[in-house]
Amino acid sequence: MRKRRMLKSKKMYDLCFRSLQGLPLPARALTTLLIESIMGRLLRSEDVIVCSYVWMSNHVHMQVFSLDCKALIHFHGRLKKSLTDFLKRLLTISRLHLWDDDTTLGAVLDLEAAIERVVYTYLNPVRAGIVRSIDDYKGCNTWKEFLSVPPDVNAVVEKEVPWVLATDIEPLSHDNPSLSEERSLIDLIQERTSSRVTHTVRIMPFKWLQVFNVIAPSQIEEIRKRIITRVREEESRLSPKKDPPRRIEGFVVTDVYVPRKKESRVFMYCSCKERRLAFLNEYRRFIRECIECYQLMKRGATDIPWPPACCRPPTPHLCNAI
Repeated sequence: MRKRRMLKSKKMYDLCFRSLQGLPLPARALTTLLIESIMGRLLRSEDVIVCSYVWMSNHVHMQVFSLDCKALIHFHGRLKKSLTDFLKRLLTISRLHLWDDDTTLGAVLDLEAAIERVVYTYLNPVRAGIVRSIDDYKGCNTWKEFLSVPPDVNAVVEKEVPWVLATDIEPLSHDNPSLSEERSLIDLIQERTSSRVTHTVRIMPFKWLQVFNVIAPSQIEEIRKRIITRVREEESRLSPKKDPPRRIEGFVVTDVYVPRKKESRVFMYCSCKERRLAFLNEYRRFIRECIECYQLMKRGATDIPWPPACCRPPTPHLCNAI
């Protein structure tokens, strides 16, 4: 087998993962504080750039620009683990299996598919019947940043966030705390983290367009207008006649709510049949090479040229202990 160099390629990915049960991420200020603290800590490396996201009560839709697939896998794994640790602390739970293992991490292969994913993400609260418009959604999202930044692939919005540790969080008296209790806990977290170094959440709403060689400000502005128009049209079609009831959501991790929708194993989004087939052929080749490498590992080989961007499995047992 020929040796391969580890290459870094610029790609857009669509990331989605959801909880197995419950609604653990309510649209509350405390949720946003914890999510942004985790993301600020994880985004110190420039190998993963977050472009857009909408956090729902039990799942997230996020578009990222990545130079390194391994870094992206590490980012999403640490994101889920840190959220679980924070929720265990909030709800005084010693063990919690929160997230579905079938995470969607799909490469976006063309511009039209990319636009569709961004539109779909910003329509999620409306599709769920929570709000009439994404403008009214109180959960953690990047809609305002998308509307306000200049039309530049390198346009960035930065927000300083505290470095929150699990020990900074006091347990809630109830899974649906009052607004005053929530405010008190936020104030306590900010007090405990005030002397600690802060991190920066960096959002680059148009960085994904660089993957598709769209860099001219006029082109970027045209695409932004297309996305806004699509979102507004779908909001008009999907919005209920009456305003959804306003309610304070709780941090629910029990089986009170079990999602009907299961994530399918999507690993690409594409609007072009030829490009989709070419990607599938490349993916099958990648799988064959990984299987070949694993067979070599089972025979005891150590210097194995694994394909770029693969996640190397643990070394299999080569003998049985007596």
